[in-house]
Amino acid sequence: MRLALAGGFLLLAGAALAQDPPPPVAEDFVALFSSYCLQKFPDDGALASQAAADKLEALSPAQVKTIEGKPDGMGWMVTRGGVPYLLTIEQASLHSCVLRRTSDMVLDGAPLIAAAKSFVEASGHKLMPPVAFARPMAGGLVSNSLTLQELDEKDQPLPRAYMFFVVSHPPALRADGSLARAFYEIRFTRQMYRQQT
Repeated sequence: MRLALAGGFLLLAGAALAQDPPPPVAEDFVALFSSYCLQKFPDDGALASQAAADKLEALSPAQVKTIEGKPDGMGWMVTRGGVPYLLTIEQASLHSCVLRRTSDMVLDGAPLIAAAKSFVEASGHKLMPPVAFARPMAGGLVSNSLTLQELDEKDQPLPRAYMFFVVSHPPALRADGSLARAFYEIRFTRQMYRQQT
């Protein structure tokens, strides 16, 4: 498991062409994901109530659609340590809780995966070794991901997964002709596949 994770993170780190290992995500990232996506999700009502109690800034449906690319869902903005995070819920066939932030460097998601691993193990489940995938996207973007599927007590796959993404955004030309710097979108997802009835 550790060797597979190391190989997967090496792939993600390669997006930045860095010689040193990337720094881990901040403790705030792990704490926010744990509070909402582990402790409240998939109960959307409980998550929304917690977000309201915590006075998170709600996103409009149009903003959520821009972020998720789909018309359904909910979202909030939250800032920790001066860093803005976006928390969203997708409510379509892929019921997902996603926490994301941007960074000027690749970040290592090992602390997030460790939190997910501890969470599923508390219920007698476990996570499969990560599967790494790199996908070129429009506009020169590249999405690097690690997917870990959840297994039940009998090692049978469940319709649940955890996914760590590092999406590389190349320098982009602004409307005024200046060049915006390259950056990375760092994202961790808890995903539940809805059962067909």
